[in-house]
Amino acid sequence: MIAVERRLPAHARADRGSTSLTTVLLTPVFIAIAFMAFQAAMWSHARTEARAIARDSAALVARNGVPIGDVEMTAQQALDTEVELLDPAIEITSDGELVTARVTGRAPGLLRGTSAPVDVRAVVPQEGFRP
Repeated sequence: MIAVERRLPAHARADRGSTSLTTVLLTPVFIAIAFMAFQAAMWSHARTEARAIARDSAALVARNGVPIGDVEMTAQQALDTEVELLDPAIEITSDGELVTARVTGRAPGLLRGTSAPVDVRAVVPQEGFRP
């Protein structure tokens, strides 16, 4: 029987576990980066939802003439049930020319203590006939 000598490439002979060590050391870095990206997406989503409710609420008052109290009550119910915000609140004001809706709260985080403040405003000009 003839013995066949199997030769490994030079880079395979020189590797004494460095690939495994690199993988072990870099895996936590990649997990942390993925965690931060997911956290940022959660915060951004909460702000977007709050901004949509503020904009829609201001538009209802400015364009349709719905009473401010009714819009605030409905918007607060939507914030409490549909939006991922901690301690949400809405405040709508009108000075006769502009309607301002402000939504405040805290966007939740994945870990305790990682929530972020949310404070968005929507300003819509008052529409309708002015003598």
